[in-house]
Amino acid sequence: MKKLWKCPKCKREFKNKNQVHSCVKFPLSEHFENKKFAKELFLHLKKEIEKGIGRIKIESPPCCIHLVSNYTFGAVWPLKDRIRIDFRTDFKIKSKKIWKMIKMSANRYLYYLEIKDKKEIDKELISWIKKAYWLNKNG
Repeated sequence: MKKLWKCPKCKREFKNKNQVHSCVKFPLSEHFENKKFAKELFLHLKKEIEKGIGRIKIESPPCCIHLVSNYTFGAVWPLKDRIRIDFRTDFKIKSKKIWKMIKMSANRYLYYLEIKDKKEIDKELISWIKKAYWLNKNG
């Protein structure tokens, strides 16, 4: 596996040397201020990812919560009554669960979903996230 570049200032690791990023540290708890239900959904999502895929690291920049393997494979935005997540794949997904899709390149798609209930964090969603988790894991 390729050695990751570590930012000398914030110590975050990236696939590319001098990766553009924010070194600002933001307390994870502040993402969930007045969003108790979003926190429950996030913790359930994290548990299901770790159970079904593998260990993840959580990074908390001001914009959102990053889900990290050896690179950021997804993100979570806590909202009052739900969470919004994103992840990337190298294949198209056709599902009513998808809130928004952006074609990033010939072989990369960015998907957004909104989760309003723990039941929505199902095998199908975890299988998509698993593909995102492994997409750049070895390269």
